[in-house]
Parts: sequence; structure tokens; C-alpha cells
Amino acid sequence: ACQCSVSSGINAEYGGGGGGETTSNDGPSPCFVLRNMFDPSTETDPYWAEEIRSDVIGECGQLGGVVHIHIDKQDPNGCVYLKATNAATANACVNSLQGRWFSGKMIQASYMSTTEYSKKFEGTEYLREKLER
Repeated sequence: ACQCSVSSGINAEYGGGGGGETTSNDGPSPCFVLRNMFDPSTETDPYWAEEIRSDVIGECGQLGGVVHIHIDKQDPNGCVYLKATNAATANACVNSLQGRWFSGKMIQASYMSTTEYSKKFEGTEYLREKLER
């Protein structure tokens, strides 16, 4: 279950709400999901997913960076899954992005357990290299 919208650029205006929970069920986690980032039924630009990837990596890069990103292009809730360089960076990213506006939609950011993330994206537990835009 997820929720995320598209266009270009993450708007720094806040729609309310702070970071919320800072840990998943198995303790502090570097993994998180952004919901309401896009609506697959309205995306027409052939490069929309690449634009989101670049914007999100750019934002998170200023806060410590991410080692993995997955944009679920079919998800009606517009989910973008991320694994940060560490739990502190994930916390900074979630706190920065939660409640911000992106393409006219409010981002919902939440943590995901490392175990759950690794099951969904096999091999990500070994990633250490920070992604670049």
C-alpha cells in the first residue's frame, strides 16, 4: 500500500505535518517510501520517471544521499522507494520531504523496514554507492 504525483521540481512549500515516526518496526531504517509522487494514468511525458528520479536524488543528495531508488511506474499511489546511505540520512530525507508539494500533490513519506525493503528489492542490502542525478 502506497501513495505518490509528477512534473518537475519538488516545491519547498509545506502543506503541514512533520516527519512522524523515525523508525520502522525493526529499529532505525535507512529505507523509506514517498507516496503521491505521480499518477500513472496522467503521465504523458516519456521521461517522467527519469525526471522524478533526478529530482528525488537531487533533494536527498543534499541530505546525505541514497544508494537505491525504485519508481513503481504502475502504482496508482505513485510510490517511490528509496534506501538512504544510513538511517540518519533517511530521517533527514523523510523530515524534509513529508508534507511538501510535488506537481500539485502533497508528498507522504514513511519508513520501511530494512527486512521488508530487502525482500522487495533483492540485493539492496549490499549497496553502498551513493547515486548521482
